[in-house]
Amino acid sequence: MDISLNDLVNQCFKAIQDRIRNLRNFNIVVTGKTGVGKSTLINSMFHGNMADTGIGEPVTKEIQKHSKPGCPLVIYDTPGFELTKGQTENVKRDILKLIETGVESRDVNQMIHCIWYCVSVTGDRTFDGGELEWIKDLTSSTAKTKVPVIVVLTKAYDMDDAKVMKNQINAYNLPIAKVVPVVAQDKSFNGGAYIVRACNLEILLQVTSQCIP
Repeated sequence: MDISLNDLVNQCFKAIQDRIRNLRNFNIVVTGKTGVGKSTLINSMFHGNMADTGIGEPVTKEIQKHSKPGCPLVIYDTPGFELTKGQTENVKRDILKLIETGVESRDVNQMIHCIWYCVSVTGDRTFDGGELEWIKDLTSSTAKTKVPVIVVLTKAYDMDDAKVMKNQINAYNLPIAKVVPVVAQDKSFNGGAYIVRACNLEILLQVTSQCIP
């Protein structure tokens, strides 16, 4: 990238700030199933170990707020979940409560401005019926507050696979703002013989800034 992510965050924030008076924070909720790479995405956005990372295990036990001095970006990291009724309802309830609290504050800096729903492109982590219904339910519940939902395709090491998944999701005509494939961190294959570089984080930020109502 020609510019740093920090610079891009500030540019996107300025673009939103021009539309929203008194805006100082750019608040995003990151959610999705366990193991899809939410924490890695957050760490890459902040260039540091802001969120714990793990493999196949939920590492965030409750919603955690991540911020960095001098950066307007604030990310709320939700617990990873499997698509069981109890877990999904709990996460959705907590997200809606966060949105409601922000609206009730009447302070634009406390409000949630966007939701990133993360789906992994790799392995058997496909966009299944459970995720489809969860997003429909979430977007229906947030319709009045108009918080946009962006589906983030994480671990998009093969962009052809990512394109197939993106087309699959778009075919559902969900009330979402956009589908964006990303690679949050460099990934090596075959003992380092082949490396897929981090990409599209800047596109995710730009798309997010354009979606803020």
